[in-house]
Amino acid sequence: MKLPATVERFESAVELTRPLHLAIGMFDGVHLGHMTVIESAVFSAAQNGGTSGVLTFDPHPSRIFRPEDPTRLIMPIDRKCARLHGVGVELVIRKQFDRAYASLEAEKFAEQLKAELPCLQAVYVGENFRFGKARAGDVALLVETGRTAGLDVISVPRVQLNGLPISSTRIREALRGGDIERVNELLGYHYFADGPV
Repeated sequence: MKLPATVERFESAVELTRPLHLAIGMFDGVHLGHMTVIESAVFSAAQNGGTSGVLTFDPHPSRIFRPEDPTRLIMPIDRKCARLHGVGVELVIRKQFDRAYASLEAEKFAEQLKAELPCLQAVYVGENFRFGKARAGDVALLVETGRTAGLDVISVPRVQLNGLPISSTRIREALRGGDIERVNELLGYHYFADGPV
């Protein structure tokens, strides 16, 4: 069966037969910090005969909660998906982020993931990952609820550069300041933008 490259609904992915190793996050920019989480999923899937995947969200939550001042993204969703495939991710799930999804109780997050993706074996997140209603869930809760749902949870430490964690926020600040050299250093590749001239 041909694996879908990018799907927009969980239901499109349930036909997977190999164990799914899923990195979860916004991953805006797919920077060096994100790559440690994503590579963990890709490596584990390869070692265990599974499928590597990423669950990301669209639109950015700020468009729901701060529509008057949403976060300016480093890259659009289509380019992010292309980059994820380019670093070895087999399946990208674009989950629609809306108020209904944002209201999911954190305690139900792992259970719902497993119900919607029965082949899900392990999830990979950054150590600062937050989830669920009011961002109430943290890695400790995910480990606890993941165990109950039959999921392995792997938390990956944050990557630092010059004593500070690499983050999309740092990259956006460098972009605003025109410091492209710092942007490239944090991304781990050369930043580019495209559009009509």
